[in-house]
Amino acid sequence: MNKPEIKLRKTYEIRFTKYELLHLRDLMSISLPPEGKQTISNSLATLENRQMIESMLWQKLVNACQEVGLPTGDSAPDYVIAPTGMSPLGVFQLANEPSDNDEDDDDDEDDDEDGVTNSLFPKKE
Repeated sequence: MNKPEIKLRKTYEIRFTKYELLHLRDLMSISLPPEGKQTISNSLATLENRQMIESMLWQKLVNACQEVGLPTGDSAPDYVIAPTGMSPLGVFQLANEPSDNDEDDDDDEDDDEDGVTNSLFPKKE
């Protein structure tokens, strides 16, 4: 009977200061609106099909934070992305190229009193 092959994964050592760990912990835990149930990190992991990697990374980060006495879980601060003001709005004309049928139907369009054609919102009769 053949033994299953065990694949070793190469790992790299990265040294962080306490404040770098703190920043990374906070960055990975920023919640997304509207309910705040998913973090930016979760969202990216889902998009790239890396949920297991994200989960393992988060656990390593939690362990490292606990080793140096940084708060984790409910004792760590929460951050959320939220609007800080009204989004700028503008009015733009939509590009509208006439189709072959539109050119033939010029006589059917409604004209305003000023002679301006309004085929998008015809007058009610």
